[in-house]
Amino acid sequence: MTAHSLPVELPVRNPRQTSCFFRTPDPGNGRKALVQITERCNLHCAHCSVSAGARGEDLPAGSFRRIVLPRLREAGVRRVTLTGGEPFLHPDLLRFCHDLRAADIEVGICTNGTSIGDKDIEAMRRAGGIHVTVSLDGFRPGSHGKFRGLRSSFDVTVATTRALGEAGLLRGLVCTPNTLCERSEFADLCDFAVESGARYVLMNSLSSFGRGVKSRRPLAADEAMMRGIVQDTAPRAAAGLEILHVRFPAGARPENHAPSRCSAGRLVMVLPDGTTSVCPYLVYAARTPGSRYSAAQFTAGNILREEVAAALDRIETWIADRTAASSRPSRCAACPVRTGCGGGCPACVIANGGLLTDADLSECPPAAAPESAAGHGSRLSRGRVLCETR
Repeated sequence: MTAHSLPVELPVRNPRQTSCFFRTPDPGNGRKALVQITERCNLHCAHCSVSAGARGEDLPAGSFRRIVLPRLREAGVRRVTLTGGEPFLHPDLLRFCHDLRAADIEVGICTNGTSIGDKDIEAMRRAGGIHVTVSLDGFRPGSHGKFRGLRSSFDVTVATTRALGEAGLLRGLVCTPNTLCERSEFADLCDFAVESGARYVLMNSLSSFGRGVKSRRPLAADEAMMRGIVQDTAPRAAAGLEILHVRFPAGARPENHAPSRCSAGRLVMVLPDGTTSVCPYLVYAARTPGSRYSAAQFTAGNILREEVAAALDRIETWIADRTAASSRPSRCAACPVRTGCGGGCPACVIANGGLLTDADLSECPPAAAPESAAGHGSRLSRGRVLCETR
């Protein structure tokens, strides 16, 4: 199959707009955990939410097996995604995978695809129950490579993605549209996903977390480009490819789009030092310069030292009560999508200086907040979230 051939026998999937940065934020009755096994990374991506670099801490595989894994199971975790940094830089990555599979937990790995060897691929294939998601931020060396801090990374990532697909390990591609790319690259990227056997492509808007605080203004794709990407990539759904557009601007999404539900507490994160939070992005947001919150407010404790299940439940309820549309009757009462609204992403509100009780205005339908639009049009046009008066 060539890079531009599209199988027609697969079911049609409509592109989906979502407020959450995760494709499967709510895993039913159980929890999903992102486990950052290393802070180290061999690239220097312009948008990295954890600002990963060459140095950093690793989570010991032995501590994970003896302490972290039993406590994650006690907290109701049913799926785990291993992340970094770059997880394939951890010398014991496969030990994490084997321990999780022995506990009958499905394993996902998020990678930049530059440090995976043939032996790694074969070991994962033999283990079973492991899938891999690869980041591709454009489909040219000059775009993806520059965005990721190493031009030569593109060819390596593409070759590795193909190898993962051939081994049946590839689950999806994740990309962040940016100004280094041509609009046409994202249709090419979707065609490559189909060719390689990926089930989905998740396209994130560039947000103000980590390095994104400084890179968002010069590198984030504008509304016209995002709208064009939606138009260009939608037909690829006819090939059975699931396409998700995450936090695309109002002009690039359906008029009846309702903000998604926040899954804080359902999707948790464990850092290499054991710190466990109810949502990785709430912690990233709390660390931004304009935040009114501290990261500790979204932290359930240190899983290496204590059980975290009860604290996760408590903070999850606290956040849910404050992000529901019912907590904003004056702003949300007349909203046309109020009954289907999940409240949006509080992390994005906090990163822009807002409160948990504030509306995620960048995800609201344009007609939902006419008062704000009339009074603060210039600020809203720059994508800033405005706080309600307490």
